[in-house]
Amino acid sequence: MLPQLRDYDELCRRFAWQIPARYNIGIDVCDRWAAADPARPAIIHARPDGQVDTLGYGWLKQTSDRLANVLRAHGVARGDGVALLLPQSPEVIAAHIAIYKLGAVALPLALLFGVDALAYRLGNSGAKALITNAQGGREGRGSARPAAGPEGGVQYRWRGGRGACAGRRARAGLLGL
Repeated sequence: MLPQLRDYDELCRRFAWQIPARYNIGIDVCDRWAAADPARPAIIHARPDGQVDTLGYGWLKQTSDRLANVLRAHGVARGDGVALLLPQSPEVIAAHIAIYKLGAVALPLALLFGVDALAYRLGNSGAKALITNAQGGREGRGSARPAAGPEGGVQYRWRGGRGACAGRRARAGLLGL
């Protein structure tokens, strides 16, 4: 907390960052709130059809924990990049939090990128995994080979590229995204 000072120069002189030895933003923005009140609204999602969903911190924690466990089981670890090729939705928020809980790095991609732009980013980012859905699978067909995946999701096998994703497989749709 900043001291209550009226003099800006004095405030700057007294300021010091308080950096903890260990910190995880995924736990801070989700799990701490879920522990206190799992029903507390975390996301209010207005759908294109006009329906409004209110999702609590309990849902956000459970969903992000499930995805973090899936990513961990597929070899994603601290410092690894995980690409996200999804339209905006509550599940994207849960995916970001899952990635942060692992200490991994989120690499957001836009569905508006062309095939060449996606291929470049996936090939050069060092992404260890890609999370996408059927829409992302259609967008990326020129740069990757989509195939039917678990629970109707999409699997990708990257071909070529210089990053850690070259020749690796990532599963998507594991949460029904």
